[in-house]
Amino acid sequence: MRALIVDDNEEHVYYLRVLLEGNGWTVDGARHGAEALDRARELPPDVVISDLLMPIMDGYTLLKHWKSDALLKAVPFVVYTSTYTEPEDERLALSLGADAFILKPSEPQDFLARLRELEAKIVAAAPASTGASPADEGAILEQYNRTLIRKLEKRTLQVEEANRALEREIAERRLTESKLRGSEALLRVAGHVGRFGGWSLHLGSSRVVWSDEVCTIHDVAPGFEPSLGVALEFYAPECRDTIRRCVESCMRDGVPFDVELQIVTAKQRRVWVRVIGSAERDANGAITSLQGAFQDIDERKKLEAQFRQSQKMEAVGVLAAGVAHDFNNLLSVIISYAQLVAEELKPGDPMRADIDEIGKAGARGAELTRELLAFGRQQILEPRVLDVGQVVAGMEKMLRRLVGEDVELTLLAQRPLGSVLADPGQVEQIVMNLVVNARDAMPRGGKLTIETANMVLDAGYAAEHHGLVAGPHVMLAVTDTGVGMDAGTRERIFEPFFTTKVVGKGTGLGLSTVFGIVKQSQGHIWVYSEPGVGTTFKVYFPRTDQTAGPTATIPPPATLHGSETILLVEDEEQVRGIVRTILRRNGYNVVDAQNGGEAFLICEQFGARIDMLLTDVVMPRMSGRELAERLRKTRPEMKVLYVSGYTADSIVQHGVLDAGIAFLQKPISPDSLLRKVRAVLDARISAQR
Repeated sequence: MRALIVDDNEEHVYYLRVLLEGNGWTVDGARHGAEALDRARELPPDVVISDLLMPIMDGYTLLKHWKSDALLKAVPFVVYTSTYTEPEDERLALSLGADAFILKPSEPQDFLARLRELEAKIVAAAPASTGASPADEGAILEQYNRTLIRKLEKRTLQVEEANRALEREIAERRLTESKLRGSEALLRVAGHVGRFGGWSLHLGSSRVVWSDEVCTIHDVAPGFEPSLGVALEFYAPECRDTIRRCVESCMRDGVPFDVELQIVTAKQRRVWVRVIGSAERDANGAITSLQGAFQDIDERKKLEAQFRQSQKMEAVGVLAAGVAHDFNNLLSVIISYAQLVAEELKPGDPMRADIDEIGKAGARGAELTRELLAFGRQQILEPRVLDVGQVVAGMEKMLRRLVGEDVELTLLAQRPLGSVLADPGQVEQIVMNLVVNARDAMPRGGKLTIETANMVLDAGYAAEHHGLVAGPHVMLAVTDTGVGMDAGTRERIFEPFFTTKVVGKGTGLGLSTVFGIVKQSQGHIWVYSEPGVGTTFKVYFPRTDQTAGPTATIPPPATLHGSETILLVEDEEQVRGIVRTILRRNGYNVVDAQNGGEAFLICEQFGARIDMLLTDVVMPRMSGRELAERLRKTRPEMKVLYVSGYTADSIVQHGVLDAGIAFLQKPISPDSLLRKVRAVLDARISAQR
């Protein structure tokens, strides 16, 4: 019996390989769904054992392709997962056609017993479930959406916990090192970095002296408890027990300490300091006094916090973009078939309402995918030199309708305003999301101000804000007089799926989308807010010396039909099928291939003219970009249209299209596909450029 194990974790693959080969199986492995499909189509296995959370193509997507493939659908599919462990995860897998759902880790004998239960199917090659019917696609999509959101939320929490664990490890390491260094080394280290001051405590005395460049000298009265070594009111309330324990341990056992705590200045400003201390002993080894120092580390702590937040956002963004890639293929099929079926039905047909619901579910999924790509900075941008003030002014009527009559909207625009290089549609998205949040923060009405102005950010400001580059910028500020936010909320507002709104009133992706767009546009965003006072979001775009010109309008094509010959290359069978159907229904002659090798053979054997290569970008063995460059050597007149749901590939750099590239982002719909194909075929791109 031959098993195909699909898992990106080498240790899991090794474990299953040893277990199965020890019981007479032949084992092959694949790192993700796309690789598994390639290997299975070359040599079908007797059973496939697949993880769910994988790069490139996850287990759910693999399962759907597997059960819709005529060659593979009879092969039992076993889901083996440690991430997707909820009952609804199992229900989703079974609804897509899974034959077994097993949680990691599983006892070897239990795992083998589950496989033996499937032997009847394996031997008899009984037809397996072909997955969900088109009528079930809407429900499965909704379930997939919920699963996706839940797993991303869990992954965010895992990243946070990993950061906290790292912080604890660093703190423990510092404490261990401090014990080894001893008092003299501790004081020497403190004197080499940053602002610091000294303190001392003589046992049997009630006088303790603190001096530093942050706070004033503390002369402690005789009633002060000498065992503390400091005046407790000097510290933030939550830090007082920590310094008490450290000093008492040092006094009692001579254990040196090195801790980071917050103090409160005379102006009630919290400042992070590093406090170190050690014991002084007499000739008999008895502890006679404590000596120590403290250092101002406030700026360092702020930068560390910003850096940790940046790392967390990067990790979640990569995960979100990877999931969105595969999700876009599924959505392309759902949206397109729903639209094609709807076009065949009469307005009063009772099935039309059901089809419309499938289309709506697909549209909601597409919006979620766009927001995930925006947060992960993986969307396609089409930047132009523009005036942000003009973009805001053009939205004024729509914004006034959006906020309602109980909100007073004011636009303040500096003139002349510098130009920026940005995608106008994405700038509008930033304004829309910030205005919607501001409106929701003022349930009883209030004032909303949108301001655009030239700003020069100096090196000092840039040093305090991680990722910001000093220099001339254009500022977009949105200020409301709403309920405001506390410090805990401000720290999390840009995290995906975090929301303070009630259930059903938001996905928690609005500000995450803004964050991703701003960062992908090389900008910076900052928030100022206090409870009961209001909130100001400030977005800074780097200024450009180029001048904003008039926006070129592209007239819509006169017709969506055509008779040209199109070579379609797409490795996803369902996507290739729906694109082929759409094009042929509208008069085009379509020849299709599932990879670059097949496309080369077609071009060699097809003697007639090929007007366009329509190719996916991310494909196994050969990318769409590489395929196009090779084919153009023999067919230089052939135009190229790239289609992809993922932007970290060879046709884009940091989400910006290379010059001269025609691109259509997934998920596609019949209308978007036909318009783009017609536009590329009618355009004279080479002449225009």
